[in-house]
Amino acid sequence: MWHNIKTIFHLIIIFQCFFFSFYLLTQKNNKRQSNNILIVFLFTIAVTEIGGVLSHFQELRNIIFSASPQLFYIDFPFRYLYMPVLFMYILSVTKSDFRFRKVYLFHFIPFVFFCILVLYKFLLNSADTLREILETGNRFTSPESDIFYILDNVQFYSYVIASLIILKKYRIEIKNVYSSIEHINLSWLTFVVLGLTGWKSLRLLNYILWLALTDYSGWILYIVAEVAFLTFISIMFLKGLKQPVIFSGSSKNQAKLKYEKTLLADVVKDDYKDKLIRQIKSEKPYLEPSLSLDELAEKVSIPPHHLSQILNTCFNQNFFDFINSYRIKESEKLLSEQNSYRKTVLEILYETGFNSKSVFNTAFKKHTGMTPTQFRNLQNS
Repeated sequence: MWHNIKTIFHLIIIFQCFFFSFYLLTQKNNKRQSNNILIVFLFTIAVTEIGGVLSHFQELRNIIFSASPQLFYIDFPFRYLYMPVLFMYILSVTKSDFRFRKVYLFHFIPFVFFCILVLYKFLLNSADTLREILETGNRFTSPESDIFYILDNVQFYSYVIASLIILKKYRIEIKNVYSSIEHINLSWLTFVVLGLTGWKSLRLLNYILWLALTDYSGWILYIVAEVAFLTFISIMFLKGLKQPVIFSGSSKNQAKLKYEKTLLADVVKDDYKDKLIRQIKSEKPYLEPSLSLDELAEKVSIPPHHLSQILNTCFNQNFFDFINSYRIKESEKLLSEQNSYRKTVLEILYETGFNSKSVFNTAFKKHTGMTPTQFRNLQNS
C-alpha cells in the first residue's frame, strides 16, 4: 500500500510538470527563451519522478527488473541537472541582456559525467550483476552511493546560495528603477528555491538519522518529505499562474543604471535636486501606480542615471523608497482629515499610488511606526 501511495505522488507531480510545460508553450512572447529553460527544468523533475514510479509501482518494477534492469539507472543523472537548469532560468529572468554563453556549459559537467558513468555501468556489468546491486536497495555499491549522495547535496546547496544571492541583488536593482515591484519582484522564484530547499533538507535529515540510528526505518520522515514536495510543486504552479508577467513578459525592461565616471558637480546636482522637488510637489507624479525611474526622468528632463545618482547621494534613498515616502505623506494627509472615515484604507492606498495593501501597510509602518488604522484613530481622537 505504501508503494502505491508513493506511486500516486509521483504520477501527480509528473502530470503537473507536463501540464505546466504545455501552458508555457502557449505563451508566445519575448519570454520564449526563459520559458524554454523552465520547461527543461520541469522535464528534469518529471524524469526523476518517472524514476520514482519505476521504483514503487511494484508490477512495473518486477517486469523491468526481469527484462531490462538498466532502466532503473536512466533517471539518476537528472538529479544533477535540475538545479543548474533552475539557476539558468533565474539568470534569464533577472538579466535583461541574458544570452546563453559557452561558459555556462560548465554547469552541466556533473550531469554529463553521471551520464557517462551510467553508460559505463551498463557496459561494465551484466544484467544479472545489476540485478544483484539493485536488490540491496541502491543503484551503486555502498562507497559509491555515499559519495554520490554527498556530491548531490553539495551541488544542490551551492546552487541554492547562488540563486538566493542573485534574486536578492535583483530585488535591490528593481527598487532603483520601479516604484511598484510586487508584480516583478520574482517572489514566485524565491518560493521555488526555498521550497526545494525545505524538501531537500528533510531528505538530508532522514539520511543522517538513518546513518546515526541503527533501528531507524525513516519511513515517517520520508512520507513527510514526499508530501512536502507534492505540496510544494502544487503551490509553485498556483503561485506561478498568479504572476503571469513572469511567463508572458513585461513591457518594461529592467534598466541597468551606472553612474558616470565623473560625479555630478555640486551646482548641477543642486539644480537637478530643485527641479525634482518642484516636479514632485507641483505635479505629484508619485500618484501614478506604475511610475518608473525612466518616466520620472523624462518628466523632469534629467538623464535616468543622473536622477538615480541624485536620489542615492542627496536623499540617501533608492527610487522605490523615495516615491513611496511621498505616497505615505499623501496618505497621512488623507487619513488626518476630519472626514477621512468616509474612505476606507483600501480606497486611500489606491488613491495615493499604491496597488497592494501589504506593500502599503509595510511602507506606512516603516515611516510612521504604526498601521494606517492606528494612525487615523490617533489623528481623529
